[in-house]
Amino acid sequence: MKITVLGAGSWGATLAALLLENGHDVILWEFDKKRAEDLQSRKIKPFTAGLELPKNLTVTNDLGSLDQAQAVLFSVPSQFMRSTCELIKKSGKTIEGKLIISATKGIENKTLLRMSEVIDEIFPGSYKNIAVLSGPSHAEEVCRKMPTVVTSAAATIDVAEKCRKLFMNDYFRVYNQTDIVDVEIGAALKNVFAIAAGIIDGLKYGDNTKAAIVSRGLKELARIGVKLGGKEETFYGLSGAGDLMVTCFSKHSRNRSVGEAVGRGENVEEAQRKLGMVAEGIKNTVSAYEIGQKLKVEVPIINEVYAVLFEGKSALAAVNDLMTRDPKHE
Repeated sequence: MKITVLGAGSWGATLAALLLENGHDVILWEFDKKRAEDLQSRKIKPFTAGLELPKNLTVTNDLGSLDQAQAVLFSVPSQFMRSTCELIKKSGKTIEGKLIISATKGIENKTLLRMSEVIDEIFPGSYKNIAVLSGPSHAEEVCRKMPTVVTSAAATIDVAEKCRKLFMNDYFRVYNQTDIVDVEIGAALKNVFAIAAGIIDGLKYGDNTKAAIVSRGLKELARIGVKLGGKEETFYGLSGAGDLMVTCFSKHSRNRSVGEAVGRGENVEEAQRKLGMVAEGIKNTVSAYEIGQKLKVEVPIINEVYAVLFEGKSALAAVNDLMTRDPKHE
């Protein structure tokens, strides 16, 4: 199949290489023209910890490949999903009628739309052709062909299956399902709990504390998902518990790293600058907090992470307030 991958960051580059290996005709698009040229000439790697791009993978700044593409994979930062879709439309290209895959994890600020909803808003009627690829899958490990298992979710099982067939191989296993709402919610909001887990590391707390963040964070995810019409059991699978665990515990997690810096006393701007890459959880904390307020859902961990990142609350005070809340029945 002819596939255009939009976004040449760590994940986009890794998925493009995987699809090429699976025998597909792949073009990797990068927004920044100079970076696209450097990637094409192999002057730089797609990410520091990764491997070289395949020599036969074409990297470009030109959207022309969309004309012939049968499938389009989005792997741009969530807060650039709308502008990327608008750029496609402005260029005279379209993704309508094609298989659309979102590997972008996030909730848009202000609108609180999931990524599939953003795409469908710019290209009306495309929702029926959208599949979401999500699960515990660090690019640093997938590019080294370490066994990885993810899920493909779409409004219909046929679309989810089309996505699965593109990616499935002996080191990248794909399940499918139709609870696209909860898969996207879990993918986006687990980054908030990864920041919380990092804060715990920065404060030099231990495994007990982090396990509490993960298990109670999963509960908060499920509350939001059910309120939005999803299924609670989805959160106990790959896009919920699986993604939450890997993001909260992994050395590769950008969001956990940002949280750790904040836990040590750095402000969020400083932590983001030192990271040098996009940590989706920062902006998604705003979305998560606003969703909780809008739906009137009890999300104490999300609320405390928001207070630490954006209201100047100390990490120690946030932990203390979580620990001294009124007793609850689990």
